[in-house]
Amino acid sequence: MKSDEFFALVRSWLTSYLPRSRRLSPHTIRSYKTALNTLLAFLGETRSLKLEQVGFDAITYSSMSEFISWLMDVRHLGASSANQRLAAVKSFLSYCAGEEPALVAIWLDVKRVRPARAPEHVPNALSMPAVEAMIRAPGQQTRHGLRDTLLILLMFDAAARIQEVLDLHPADIVTTPGGGAVTLTGKGRKTRTVPIMDKTGRHVEQYLKMFHPNPIDTDAWFFYTVWAGEQHQMSQDNVAYMLNKYAAIVQGQCPKVPEHVNAHQLRHARAMQMLRAGVPLPHIKEFLGHSNISTTEIYASADNQMVREAIQKAASRTPDPAPIWKGPDELILRLAGLK
Repeated sequence: MKSDEFFALVRSWLTSYLPRSRRLSPHTIRSYKTALNTLLAFLGETRSLKLEQVGFDAITYSSMSEFISWLMDVRHLGASSANQRLAAVKSFLSYCAGEEPALVAIWLDVKRVRPARAPEHVPNALSMPAVEAMIRAPGQQTRHGLRDTLLILLMFDAAARIQEVLDLHPADIVTTPGGGAVTLTGKGRKTRTVPIMDKTGRHVEQYLKMFHPNPIDTDAWFFYTVWAGEQHQMSQDNVAYMLNKYAAIVQGQCPKVPEHVNAHQLRHARAMQMLRAGVPLPHIKEFLGHSNISTTEIYASADNQMVREAIQKAASRTPDPAPIWKGPDELILRLAGLK
């Protein structure tokens, strides 16, 4: 199949099928688009194919197996990120097979490619002293300080993914004392409503007075940046820059703050705090918006690992009263009562 036919299917998949038929979020569609751009880069680097030369004949079981290795070895992606790229390519080929029967064989061939094995990582959660230091870091003496304080506090308190917070509108947050809550839209456009602390609600009310004065536009972006005199949705890059800026500021005051801080570490910290407070895993699962409890169970594994490390650290400072045997022969004689 020619290159123009290949890109015609790419266009219809991204601009029509995914947003209209599948009703996927713009964020998910961007992720799929990134995967295809990465595939094109792979074919260009490893097969010397220019864009006008790319076609379905370049997408085979062999090339896609190599694609996974290239993502991890050359692009230095983790296994889970590489697997997401592969899954997006498979999804695209499934669509193409439905549109053009001649492509079914290619889809079935690539479908056999196995994802990379993703090692189970302990969640990289911030410690509570680090969380508190990060929340205090912006201060509230300036307009941006007030905004950044609330942004950090809300990401932690609601254990929200960064995009879930950036997608908020003023109508999504209730600040009633004792009944404060935020409605988040997560992966697959699934919504969940989680409670927030009263003090978070007070920060929200203060923020609304300054950034969303009456009458409040309930459809406006809750967190925004101003460019060319217009409000635009805040980006993940804005948040990443902000978090690392404050991490650098408070590191000298709180050594537990790492050199680089990301939004997911705040989410992990909240989940670990809930676990240690005795909140059952199924409740934490719903709070985090996980589709499978096996994803949530990694927090329990992480907590067990921390307990083991603490025990080992304590044991290293405890005198060992056990006798030290000189060798196996002496041990056998002692046990036999002959020495």
